Amino acid sequence: MQECDLIMQGGTASGVVYPYAVTEIAKDYRLRNIGGTSAGAIAAVLAAAAEYRRQAGGGTDWAGFAAIERIAIDMGSTLESLFQPSPDVAPLFTLLRATISDTARRKGKPWALLLAGMRIFRWPLVIAMIAMAAFLVAAFLQGDVWLGAFGVALAVMAFVTWAAAALTRWLFKGLPRHNFGLCTGHRQDNSAAPALTDWLTDQIDLIAGNMNNGALGAPLTVGQLEGHQIGVAAMTTDLSTQRPYQLPLQTRIHFFSEAEFLRLFPERVVSYLKGENQPIEHGQDGVPKDLYPLPDGPAFPVVLVARLSLSFPGLIEAVPLWRHDYELPKAPDDRYPLRRCLFSDGGISSNFPIHFFDALLPTRPTFGISLSNWEEVRHGQDRLFFPTTGRTSTNLPVQEIDGIGGFLFAILNTAKDWQDTMQSMLPGYAERIATVRLDKGSEGGMNLTMSPETIAQLTRYGRHAGVELRKRFSYVDPETLAPRRISGFDQHRYNRAISLLPELEEALSRFAAALKAQPQGAPSDAYTGRKVLTDFKSDHFGNTISWRKGPFVGLADAVGKIGQDATEAFEDPTRKSVREGRDLPSIDTAIRLAALVDRIPRTRRS
Repeated sequence: MQECDLIMQGGTASGVVYPYAVTEIAKDYRLRNIGGTSAGAIAAVLAAAAEYRRQAGGGTDWAGFAAIERIAIDMGSTLESLFQPSPDVAPLFTLLRATISDTARRKGKPWALLLAGMRIFRWPLVIAMIAMAAFLVAAFLQGDVWLGAFGVALAVMAFVTWAAAALTRWLFKGLPRHNFGLCTGHRQDNSAAPALTDWLTDQIDLIAGNMNNGALGAPLTVGQLEGHQIGVAAMTTDLSTQRPYQLPLQTRIHFFSEAEFLRLFPERVVSYLKGENQPIEHGQDGVPKDLYPLPDGPAFPVVLVARLSLSFPGLIEAVPLWRHDYELPKAPDDRYPLRRCLFSDGGISSNFPIHFFDALLPTRPTFGISLSNWEEVRHGQDRLFFPTTGRTSTNLPVQEIDGIGGFLFAILNTAKDWQDTMQSMLPGYAERIATVRLDKGSEGGMNLTMSPETIAQLTRYGRHAGVELRKRFSYVDPETLAPRRISGFDQHRYNRAISLLPELEEALSRFAAALKAQPQGAPSDAYTGRKVLTDFKSDHFGNTISWRKGPFVGLADAVGKIGQDATEAFEDPTRKSVREGRDLPSIDTAIRLAALVDRIPRTRRS
């Protein structure tokens, strides 16, 4: 069976696009690595669970993917119930729902907010109305117009003051107390339906068939997936250290509080995380006494991959973890202080991590499914965009910026998405990305109250995207099911090579020159680049002389030889350089050493 990797973009309720897209791709492809952010991370872990079941069943068990299709069918009746606010900030959730309701779309947000406010503050409003009526009656009986005006003004001021105080309390006390999210993801006492995290935890294990005598037990782990050569990845953002992480976490530096996690996760997940461990001893004031090491790597639960990625700010609570702060002085017990970190939505860092699972020359395609805004004047009725070549940055649509809100959102979206946007436009990337266009006023995004008909329509868009990816890239003819020798993956591999090699040629040429060169402006006896590799006495790493003068500089010489050949090809008109090829794509790229978003030990890299 052919193999592929898959990346899906974040988008809260837009995730309803993905179920049929996943199952269509899985008809021709074995899913090897699946990743995404936020809603895309939810789809990724469900897809990974389904592939796990297929592989555990010998490669033929379709039951997991059938379960994903049932989720798509049921989503119309279950989506809204998954978002359950904590009781003491529920009024804010009511106001949020009002801005995305049918009333807001028909009559405008101000009217919808007014109606929602009247429901939230109905008793203070009734009291204010009674007070106004009493003043007006008294004014009428005494023939004092000013008394009536004063009474009305006083009642209105009292009501506005009370409402403003309540909103201030919910915003500035309630939200921080709930880790800056209205919903924990855990079922609330006033609901019979499961909330988002509870639902997701169970669905992962049901789809994967991860049961113990028919009952749910320990959650599916990353290690179980890896046992069948399945990888899963997602982005999260640690706001407290202001950096992203790639999930699953790979280094055991974080701890969790049992009490804090029981507010966010089912008890069976917390029980697994604790294992046989005892709470760590720290003796620090203000730090919970129930801290346990958070499992990492293969032991990381799959549900945590999604939950740490989908903490949409303001809507879903951030996940608290604890770690030592090595920039602070040590405590009296000679240990560094523990500090609380809030992990929020991965989309803050990378909402469409198309760089996941990338290779210089891939041996399997990494499909991407992204989301964008549909505009009838620009797109007509075309809801799926599939580029046939890479695009330049001048192809990006020009968006109008209306008002201060639009200006601020433009700043935010540009800051967090520009790298994903530009990467997705390059040849060797663009042609494998299907973009589903959604009406931001009524489809996906924060539209948690979509009708079953709308949700069904979005799932059809997703199915279309999956079918198109299969048609373009599969080595199996989608009509006759007969094998074919070439596919769109061949074009994709050529696009990647023709984009990569000219840049690599120039980079190696510069590397060859740097090996021979001394630092500019340095003394005449300063080390050349090659001399630094062999003779410089390092205070840090790799000081074994035999290694430095053997394989280390040997690799540098070999790479430098390629670079020298490239330089000579540039300069010699009788020789041909890769850069002299015709019809090369015009792209702005650079080859560089890029930072990973987690400190992955080299022994774990694949």
